[in-house]
Amino acid sequence: MSYNYSNCTLFGIQNKAERFVYGGWFVFIITCSLLGDTTILVASIRYKAFKLQKIVVACIQHIAICDLLVTISAIIPTLISIIKDSKGNNRLLHIMSFFVTYYVYSVSINLLSAMTLGKLLSLKYPFRAGTWTTARIHKFCAGIWITVLINPVLQILIDKEGIVFDCRLYTNAHSYTSSIWKILLPILSLVVMVTPNVIIIVSTILLLKEARRVVTDSRKSLRWQGIMTVVLTATVSIITFLPPAVYLITEPFIDKDPSVPGPFYKEFYRFSAAVMCVNVLANFFVYSLTVTSFRNFLKSKFKQAFSFQSNKFTKGNFLII
Repeated sequence: MSYNYSNCTLFGIQNKAERFVYGGWFVFIITCSLLGDTTILVASIRYKAFKLQKIVVACIQHIAICDLLVTISAIIPTLISIIKDSKGNNRLLHIMSFFVTYYVYSVSINLLSAMTLGKLLSLKYPFRAGTWTTARIHKFCAGIWITVLINPVLQILIDKEGIVFDCRLYTNAHSYTSSIWKILLPILSLVVMVTPNVIIIVSTILLLKEARRVVTDSRKSLRWQGIMTVVLTATVSIITFLPPAVYLITEPFIDKDPSVPGPFYKEFYRFSAAVMCVNVLANFFVYSLTVTSFRNFLKSKFKQAFSFQSNKFTKGNFLII
């Protein structure tokens, strides 16, 4: 038996306090993402504020674009639906929202796997990594955007009627009720989601081991800045993916009451999705913590803004006097 998650009477948020907390969380995510990811792009492109390896900087830029697209295409519409307590009636917008959201999430996880693997290879084979040009790396990232596009396109072409409004999350999702998904869904999930996460975990472990080996063998200091940036970014992604993974693994074994869905299918699923959204805002704080050049850039801009406001206030007082 499967639930009809588009039934908002059963799966919507009925408690006003819960709705307020859930909506407030998304307001926080939207604010942090719009400010943080825009700052990352401006700092890295215009001011060259990330003094890291080319492949890491390129992936940081592409991931920031992904986070902004997720915020605009998924999180803002979700917040609107929560506030209005309505799913809307525009079928085309539902399909477009699902397409962009699913696509960008898939691209983001694959870009992160490319960043961790690229950092590992650059540490293991530094001379080869020195031949990687910025243009070549961006072309590789563009290849990820193009390749991952196959997944959401297939989902819409094969079964666009399966796209429904999920009242648990107040966003659009695929119901996967058609029999074809019993064969196709595991294959797509393995290629687009499972494999990148395995690459991230394995590459992160090997990266730390390789860094330790380099320090031990050469008896020299190693610049840990780029390594810690990649490791912390990957760690946050892995941690935030754990609750959804737990849900997906255990869901087939949990009993379903057709009239009263348990908290596992509503509150826990909603919680797991909220935790996964941390990915959208966490990178700015990770880079601020681990990248010295980016942190110095932020400090200089804050000082300029504070100095400008102080001068403006002083001139205003002088005019009053």
